[in-house]
Amino acid sequence: MVEIPTSQATVTVKVIDTTLRMACDSDAFIEPSIGGANNALHMKTMCFLVHNHEQNKSILFDCGSRKDPWQGSPYTRKMLRNHVRSFDVEKGVDEVLQDTGFDLTELDAIIWSHWHWDHIGDSTRFPKSTKLVVGPGFIDHFTPGWPKNPEGVLLGSDIEDRDLVEPTYPLEIGGFKAHDYFGDRSFYLLDVPGHAVGHICGLARTTPTTFVFLGGDCCHFAGTLRPAVGYPVPCCPDSASKMRAQGMESPGYCISTSSRSAYCDPDTAQKSIENLMAFDTNPNIFTCLAHDNILLDILPLFNTAPERNINDWKEQEYKKRAYWGFLREIPEFTSADISVSSR
Repeated sequence: MVEIPTSQATVTVKVIDTTLRMACDSDAFIEPSIGGANNALHMKTMCFLVHNHEQNKSILFDCGSRKDPWQGSPYTRKMLRNHVRSFDVEKGVDEVLQDTGFDLTELDAIIWSHWHWDHIGDSTRFPKSTKLVVGPGFIDHFTPGWPKNPEGVLLGSDIEDRDLVEPTYPLEIGGFKAHDYFGDRSFYLLDVPGHAVGHICGLARTTPTTFVFLGGDCCHFAGTLRPAVGYPVPCCPDSASKMRAQGMESPGYCISTSSRSAYCDPDTAQKSIENLMAFDTNPNIFTCLAHDNILLDILPLFNTAPERNINDWKEQEYKKRAYWGFLREIPEFTSADISVSSR
């Protein structure tokens, strides 16, 4: 049971396709690794435009990849070599926004769920008036950037000459430390550790009683989060032995603990996921992981429909339609196997 403070204040949430497409080694993210096409995870990436109407403030939660990530820091180039088999970026998020007529000077802040290249974009493309909001421990670990710090993992140009804000987390929601971003209970930042230093998630109130959980990289594959007790897989093909062996009411995958793991602390990341199950199984909370491919197939996108938002996710049954979409990525399941039970 997730207890969230009550409020009538809400935010509007819009989904942005960052245009990043990549194939990564699945064993760096999950175990057991996914079979099929060379054990690869094929990932799309989304970010979110969040607007508080009462305060007339817009924020960007995550920023996709810059168009030329190989021009990032030496550490970023190392990350690309280690886990990424291929990638393509058509546009930067700044271009996606401007293509729809959005004025970048109206963006109050960019919130990074964490510091990895596929979430931070290119800050130099945004006005210096736009704040950069980061998670716990970020400033101690990652400033100054490269090349001032030869070992820096981020470009100094991405974090310099603008307000760099690292909020405190005095509250608690669902077992996670929390920060009331706007001060009106409409949008919370949650400290969700395990994947990377300073990893945070967002919890957006879309109506007084419904929420969208912006998951960042708390996990890269929804099969580490689902199924859960009381929320079993709605189909059971004979070949789905991995999940059946778990009783079909616990995930068939967990966070990678290999020496190549993309998680800085796999054990903590796994504990975070276990806490997140209470959010994910709550009928009033819609989980949006940054790399959950099916979401980009069913949700209205700012890229092509900038006037649309996902605040009506419950009425539109987006959660119901997306919940088991990850099964498409598992070779044991075919599209014919996938059915959806009511959530």
